[in-house]
Amino acid sequence: MPPRSAVAVIVAFWLAITAYIAYRDVWPRVFASGPPPVTIELADEAKQNIPARWTLYRNGQRVGKLTTLMKYHDADDAFQFSYRYTQLQLEQGGITLEVPEATSDVRMTRSGDLKEQSLTARVKAVTRGITIEGTIDVRGEVKNNKLTGRAELKSALLTIASDLEPMEVKQGQPLNPLQPVNRINGVRGGHRWNVHEYNPLQDALGDLIRKQIAKSGISLGAPKPKASLIADVDRSPRNLLWQNQEIACWVIEYRRDADVIARTWVQVTDGKVLRQEASEGGESLMFDRED
Repeated sequence: MPPRSAVAVIVAFWLAITAYIAYRDVWPRVFASGPPPVTIELADEAKQNIPARWTLYRNGQRVGKLTTLMKYHDADDAFQFSYRYTQLQLEQGGITLEVPEATSDVRMTRSGDLKEQSLTARVKAVTRGITIEGTIDVRGEVKNNKLTGRAELKSALLTIASDLEPMEVKQGQPLNPLQPVNRINGVRGGHRWNVHEYNPLQDALGDLIRKQIAKSGISLGAPKPKASLIADVDRSPRNLLWQNQEIACWVIEYRRDADVIARTWVQVTDGKVLRQEASEGGESLMFDRED
């Protein structure tokens, strides 16, 4: 068993990178409290089979790239959303984190019910002259409204390989305007709805990490549930300066306790998403579309 100081470094590393990826990619899936007021036309999007490319900024600094893509699988009549991060690099709690590549996949039925989630990544952390490299591989499949799966987190000092605790899966579309998607249809001025953060794979992984850390004598409490968000579409479009052009966009704002924590900029003419913004806990993230 490594000394407690090494364990602390490993714990900080895994928690930091997991929290970071979860913040915008394995970001909790948001479910509408009623019929979704904005929709993603799955069949229409899948026919295009063209990736969307984004540049990621953290607190105004460029920190990586993201490519998103939707595919249709005829064998089981399912749709797969893929999020591939590259060249990620950031500072977190005195640790320099590098993620050469991280990929998250969400697979869903035509009706919008979750089928599978997965996250794989190659990661490296540097702190106080110590370098730790490792991999993350987490996969979950939904059967009988329960997500079950397995997680493997490997590094030179510590390996965690365990089945995930079954997590209840709510029915509904596991995609939402907080995620970088190609287009959002049906946006109109003055629209309002409630959204709730929900992510069974993240919940299962967090539960596993807390149990593994507890074996080292370090206790981490379960995260407190967050209040639901209120999504509001501005009554009139706003102009967004994008690639040196003024583009008329519908702006969806997401509020929690009266604070705006996220915005989605949707081009009025065709529903194309041009920018995603999120801020909470003193951190800000922005995805700016490249094409």
